[in-house]
Amino acid sequence: MFYSLLKPFLNSSTKRSLKRGEIIYHEGDLPTSLFFVESGLVGLFHISQSGKETFLRVFGKDSIFGHRSYFADSPYHANSVALENTDLVIIPKDQCQKICESRPDLLKEMTKMIARDLGDAELRLSGLKDKSAPRRIAEALVFLKLKHPDHVWTRKEIAEFSGSTFESVARVMTKLDELGFISKDGRDFIINNPQSILEFDGHQS
Repeated sequence: MFYSLLKPFLNSSTKRSLKRGEIIYHEGDLPTSLFFVESGLVGLFHISQSGKETFLRVFGKDSIFGHRSYFADSPYHANSVALENTDLVIIPKDQCQKICESRPDLLKEMTKMIARDLGDAELRLSGLKDKSAPRRIAEALVFLKLKHPDHVWTRKEIAEFSGSTFESVARVMTKLDELGFISKDGRDFIINNPQSILEFDGHQS
């Protein structure tokens, strides 16, 4: 519902095309805009002081991101990067303010979205809710391979990154290969259909 309400306002917003690997914003930057994904994929990741990279989320077509920090008026808590060639719509502060003032229904939907995000985060932290292992592995495959295409990711590395096991990664990759979403290339693999991979929950046939 939120996206259908927002789309009429997007034509007058600035558009930006990014190539794979381009950074959209860095952790610690102050937000000045909201971002809407018209096409492509955007990954959110955090780098610790030791240099370890932690994958957080992937945003696909018709996703909005940067909203939590924007409305909290606080620095971004992570970095965002284009995982493939991506077209963004950038909604600056002044336009966002006008939209919120003229369309309180949109502001209400945005508030619901933020509340859901916070609720999910709290449940994940408490251990009461988490993505399934196949979904975590699928998202990790897309993030790792599109962000670092030249690296040959081992099943062990993918398992560690997705909080899963070597055996689970092997099973998921075999299934994704059977579905044609990835192609195995020796020890390496190729992403064929990132959007379908992100929707994979382990039950497709």
